[in-house]
Amino acid sequence: MKKRIVAALAAGLMMAFGGQASAADSWIKAQSDHFTLYSNASEGQTRTYIKDLEQFRTLTLLLLGSADNGPQPRFTLYLLNNQDQIKLVRPGFANQVAGVYFNCGEGDSAYSSVQMKGDMLEDQDPSLIVLFHEYSHFVMFQHARTYYPPWYVEGFAEYLSTADPMKDKITIGENNKWRSWTLAEDRQIPYERVLKPSFGFAGDKSNNAWEVESFYAQSWLLTHYMLSDTARAKGINAYFAELAKGGDPVKSFEATTGVKLANLHDTLARYSNHMMYLTVPVPSYTDANIAVTHIAPDAGAWLLDRSLLTTCMMPDQGKAVLGRLQTQAAAAPANWELKLAVARAQLLYDKAEAAEATLSPVVDAHADSPEANYLMGRVYMKEAETALDKDRTDLTDAARGFFIAAYKLDKSNAANLYYLARSFQSKPGFPDANAVNAANAAHILAPSIAEYAIFDAFVNLAVGKRDEAVTMLTPYTGDPHNRAQAEKLQKAVDAIKAGKTANEVMRVMNGD
Repeated sequence: MKKRIVAALAAGLMMAFGGQASAADSWIKAQSDHFTLYSNASEGQTRTYIKDLEQFRTLTLLLLGSADNGPQPRFTLYLLNNQDQIKLVRPGFANQVAGVYFNCGEGDSAYSSVQMKGDMLEDQDPSLIVLFHEYSHFVMFQHARTYYPPWYVEGFAEYLSTADPMKDKITIGENNKWRSWTLAEDRQIPYERVLKPSFGFAGDKSNNAWEVESFYAQSWLLTHYMLSDTARAKGINAYFAELAKGGDPVKSFEATTGVKLANLHDTLARYSNHMMYLTVPVPSYTDANIAVTHIAPDAGAWLLDRSLLTTCMMPDQGKAVLGRLQTQAAAAPANWELKLAVARAQLLYDKAEAAEATLSPVVDAHADSPEANYLMGRVYMKEAETALDKDRTDLTDAARGFFIAAYKLDKSNAANLYYLARSFQSKPGFPDANAVNAANAAHILAPSIAEYAIFDAFVNLAVGKRDEAVTMLTPYTGDPHNRAQAEKLQKAVDAIKAGKTANEVMRVMNGD
């Protein structure tokens, strides 16, 4: 499975770092209407953080002209009490990483750390900037119905990232001091490259680190400029429509916005000297609506390792996490929730048979656990991959039964719905209405996970819903974080529009 990781580098900041995390850290769980925040920071810091996130979410909905579209699972975050602890999330991270967002087939979640004020950013909190940036991507995927080029995907997130929540109001469009510093170095790349749909920093050897920084900074400034004026905002929406029809990125930009690329650098330089931001009335989130639970120390000792199992770690790290969880479980044999974590780690980084042995007694004793049922379904699905004929069908049917049981207990688990939809592949007449409904629901609940969108597009295409399939795939065709996948999905969209069958389109997506 592929993962998308976006780490914010507050490079050059003079931060004050604390000690390494330990098993003795005291954890709390804070829940608001739309967020679940696990934290080993103080309760006061945790409450402030989650209130800021709720206020920011309200702002994004106002900007997008959207209302809440039914129940959504809470977005999960982890707030660490010092920046060194980010190294526990990924040991290879540089010292300057302030936060990270993971988005892959196992789930999506974000990690950040409490920051001391830095010399360069002064009153801007780098960790909050990171999460506002990444949550902006999440919201964009929830509401996107058209193609957005990579520069706008990142520019829009940067534009929102500096929002400053205050009592009953929040700012939008404040200066991004880090991006302004990059622009001041006067090492900008040509705007032809910024507008180029194939620009991406993941796996593109033609872009060096400085060019990537410039891309972010210039995308932020261009987005700020386009959104600061009603006429320009209308022009940029017309530009997106032209790109979706296959228009040339430069010619279409000039035709729809009236801005000549030859003048764009100077135009934006003048604009940057007089940038304005807005203050928008947004009610503060009520502290009384936050439920805080103090997590027992023995559970806190393995909470972070359990969380990493949804971040699609590389095998070496995954096996290390499995080893630590097994050590914890050996010391607490009666802790069935810890056994669930061990079973999930075994499923991902060991053998399915080992996961089944750990999980079976837990499922027998806790048949009302949605996670236990979901994981047992995953175990049987994995065993079915290497089984033959009738055994494969029997294992897939058994998996489906557990996924259905998990769904009855928790209807908001997107991963469970995704695998439930896939389990119908063994039945004659696939995809039937059950498969389509489950795939649709998984994608709706977790719109930022490409694996769910791709499978949803496949089943909809197979039942003749070609326009719906195009709509599902289009937002991912501008993803600068995974250009190889974005280019395959663009070819898939073109194949759908050309009348190709579902299987032909899937072959295009698989690179066949």
